[in-house]
Amino acid sequence: MEIWREDEAIQCRAVLSDGGDESDIWEYAMCFYEESEDALQCYGVTRTRERFDSLLDAIEELDWSTDDLSLAELRQSEDGLLLTDDQLDAPVLLTRLADTEVTERNEALAFVGRWASESSALRVEDHGACYCFTVTVPVDDNTMHRWTYTCLYDSGSRCMASVNVSPRTVIIHEADGDTTEAQEDFVPGKADFILEDGNRLVWKDPTDGMETAFDRVMV
Repeated sequence: MEIWREDEAIQCRAVLSDGGDESDIWEYAMCFYEESEDALQCYGVTRTRERFDSLLDAIEELDWSTDDLSLAELRQSEDGLLLTDDQLDAPVLLTRLADTEVTERNEALAFVGRWASESSALRVEDHGACYCFTVTVPVDDNTMHRWTYTCLYDSGSRCMASVNVSPRTVIIHEADGDTTEAQEDFVPGKADFILEDGNRLVWKDPTDGMETAFDRVMV
């Protein structure tokens, strides 16, 4: 589970996976700290079931639903963070990644989060069987480019290597405040992502040797 703050709002995203090709992703739209309960309460959940097609190296959406009434709670305990949700048979105990044993899965999860360089932003999301690296690059004051790499973790090299990449999307902020998006025919090349330490991530383009270093966005 990932918990972060964005534009003063608390965001929560949970991934349920048994290590196979299918994963359930729960994203909560509204999270509030309830002082009287000493708990983080989350509503407005979107539940998506996905399957990673290893032949096409692509994510396939199997099911999707929203529920504004479902309640989830995150509460501190002596052993960690307890997650309760209407769809769980029993509470799930969560432990900070830094406090867990070193496994291939946990090494890969260390990439997850928000990253920033001087000119670009990077969002890394866990999808269970794969990981999505979304890059946003400003072109000028009103225009940005965005695309997403689907990556797999190589424990031997401790590197995330892209196996698929989306076409580039052009995002334009209009003078009236509206935002328009248009997908281009251009598809970026492959990429490798290396975590040099806990708070520094390097994006490498194997075709031209270009590198961009990102720092973790701390909240």
